[in-house]
Amino acid sequence: MVTDMWWTIMPDSADTVWILTAAFAVVAVVTLLGMAMTIRLQSRKLTELREGIHTLGADFNALCSGATGVDRRISRLERQGLDLGHRQETLENQRQTGDMPYGEAIQLVQKGASAERLVEELGLSQGEAELVMLLHGMKKEDAASVMAGG
Repeated sequence: MVTDMWWTIMPDSADTVWILTAAFAVVAVVTLLGMAMTIRLQSRKLTELREGIHTLGADFNALCSGATGVDRRISRLERQGLDLGHRQETLENQRQTGDMPYGEAIQLVQKGASAERLVEELGLSQGEAELVMLLHGMKKEDAASVMAGG
């Protein structure tokens, strides 16, 4: 009788297969739901990372563009500084000798310099530069004809 009771409590093999299949299906569904949630979370994180990389790329490009502009400005300022240093040195040399730079002006005019260049480089007044141009800008034959009166 105990053995009969044992068989009545124990399900038959078909019921066991269905119970195991149902348990496996529940475990599979729970696992798939968990994986789907993990994939969704990872997808959001990936999207955020891509946006961050895009933002960093844009920032990097902006920094590079800014650095190029700064480099150009620095180069220009260095050239201006060198030019100003040269001009200051020239002016200091002129003050020390007490002479106006007429000799240098004559040489520049003979090489074809304009009156504006004499004003800019040597600090001559416009009138002085024009006078040097008039006296030393002509060829010797032209100067002789002017002196002779005609």
